[in-house]
Amino acid sequence: MTTSAPALSDNLTAPIRIGEPDVHGPLAVFPLFGPEPRLDYVSFAQGRAVGFTIKELPGGASVNDLLVINPTDTPVLLYEGEEVLGAQQNRTFDTSVLVGARSELPVPVSCVEHGRWDGSRHDESFAPAPQTAYPALRAMKNRQARASIALDNEPRAMQHEVWNEVAAKSERMQAASRTGAMHDVYEGRRDRLDEFRRAIRLHDGQTGALVLVGGHPVVLDHVSRPDVFAMLHAPLLQGYALDALEAGVDAPPAAAAVAEAFLRRVLRARVSQRDGVGLGRDLRFAEHGVAGAGLLNADELIQLTAFPDEPLTPESATRARIPRPSRRRSV
Repeated sequence: MTTSAPALSDNLTAPIRIGEPDVHGPLAVFPLFGPEPRLDYVSFAQGRAVGFTIKELPGGASVNDLLVINPTDTPVLLYEGEEVLGAQQNRTFDTSVLVGARSELPVPVSCVEHGRWDGSRHDESFAPAPQTAYPALRAMKNRQARASIALDNEPRAMQHEVWNEVAAKSERMQAASRTGAMHDVYEGRRDRLDEFRRAIRLHDGQTGALVLVGGHPVVLDHVSRPDVFAMLHAPLLQGYALDALEAGVDAPPAAAAVAEAFLRRVLRARVSQRDGVGLGRDLRFAEHGVAGAGLLNADELIQLTAFPDEPLTPESATRARIPRPSRRRSV
């Protein structure tokens, strides 16, 4: 069931604060700091260490579905765009899912390895990838999932368009891959990506990141728990950096006013909500030049992802009369 909801900011017990950016070349990552978390949950990487597993469907594998099994007493967050490796082919999650304790359920995914379907590995469990999908691919999948929900379907991406996007990225990055794997695009640029990893640090208490490439917002990522974001930081950063490699070295510098304006647009966006795939409510929004998704559980905003729906420039940010913020600014 889908219902209307207030603005995203109405689901926060305290403002999201934004810090000074870490910058490397055209990439600027502004750390975000959210309210104190209430719900105890862990990331896939943390859960996997204590028995959480992801596998192909037992009755016969499906390109666009995986089975997640949580035998623990703690919920596990699967993050939108997170990639998992192994079994019959590599996948990414189409939506964020909070998997309840002592439960199992199918989750919607997209394949990012077009040239492999290895039935001999059907019983293999998936492992976390060292990267997530890159923001351009995630933004495309988000639009498609929103369109799917509008038709009263599950939040799913269009598989053939995902394959086309990965193939185009691979060609632009001149990546060699026998199976057309997104993972191999990253592997071919790992040395360059490590330069960004060394320059962009994880801050104490950080719960998210607002990312600019070439002076323009490309994505906002946020979770309620700093320890969970700490596990997601490195894989997300690999995705940010991969898109930044295509921006060129002469891209304009980061603009704090642009980041502030983007965050304000996101938090004032009004959302629709419906039952999530797992625990909680799935949030969707598309207005004020921003679009994205979130996950609400027991009135706590567990996860938020946002992308630009139109360019936001320093000039348009100035017209919005956003004041220059201090070191940690509240929005």
